[in-house]
Amino acid sequence: MVRILGGGPAGLAAAITLARAGREVEVLERAEACGARFGGDLQGLENWTERRDVLDELRAAGITPDFAHRPFRSAIHSNGRRDMLLTFRHPIFYLVKRGTAPDTLDQRLARQAEAAGVTIRCGATCPPEDADIVATGPDPRHAFAVASGIVFDTDSPDLAVVLTNERVTVRGYSYVLVMGGYGCLCTVLFARFHEARAYLERARDVLTSRYGVRIEHARPVGGVGHVAVATRFRRGKALYVGEAAGLQDMLWGFGMRIAMASGRLAAECLIGGRDYEAAAHAAFDRRLKAGVVNRWLWEALRFGDYTVPLHLLALGKRPLLRAMYTYHPLFRPFYPPARVALRKRMETGGNGRA
Repeated sequence: MVRILGGGPAGLAAAITLARAGREVEVLERAEACGARFGGDLQGLENWTERRDVLDELRAAGITPDFAHRPFRSAIHSNGRRDMLLTFRHPIFYLVKRGTAPDTLDQRLARQAEAAGVTIRCGATCPPEDADIVATGPDPRHAFAVASGIVFDTDSPDLAVVLTNERVTVRGYSYVLVMGGYGCLCTVLFARFHEARAYLERARDVLTSRYGVRIEHARPVGGVGHVAVATRFRRGKALYVGEAAGLQDMLWGFGMRIAMASGRLAAECLIGGRDYEAAAHAAFDRRLKAGVVNRWLWEALRFGDYTVPLHLLALGKRPLLRAMYTYHPLFRPFYPPARVALRKRMETGGNGRA
């Protein structure tokens, strides 16, 4: 019996991989249902860090993308005064819903796991040292970013707008996403966490008035992001995956793809008797180092509204985004000071300006 602690995308991807290899698998999910920590948030399943489309990547791993999703080949960047349309030949991300509704990523993965023979026990947990794989998600005690927002019904057309301005978000961004009459408006802060509600109200005023988004039946959503400057993939016998291992995009917080990849890798290593810790370092360390440099440079180049780095992105398109997540030689001189600065941020927490 393989025991997995945590029923999020990383844990469920591991469970599906193991079950389809003939292993007996049990998933322990502390909440009352898979996805219960989300309130119906719309999130982006990124599609730029690898050349292969993320949906094809999932299919190749035996995971059917039968969850509700919408490809976006364009997005608007705004600094609150002017807009810039970012367009791409291929989908830059797929918009998916999180939570306990039947069409969410979480619930569809859970159903696929059960169909493969996995036992999912909700409302259950165990000490991490008793698990084979730990996929418990972010640790709120070590939050690096905080999201505060709402989901709502709307008659507005499909839309993706990212707002960057220090008046409405701190070293992060706000956004409004609409998919099929359903919307999500959030602000993501990388400092001043205690002011999240105030920043959300400012972002809501700007985004709804500027883009004419009608909001009906608003419900609150939110969460935290946990990033580790130095990851740890194993404690005792337990293999750590996803945000429990510190795997997260330090730049913008797109973590679902890497979380599921780490879950699959842990499962494959258990099946094949391979050293997961070594395999995970080989698979993810360079990307994580690039993320540290990206976050440091993003803040250094912000100039109040982040127009400079986003203009560079508009010129370079998807290949530039992929290059940003590759730890190439140009990044290496920046990594030591970036690592020191961000480690200090993480030690002091997110309630200050720094």
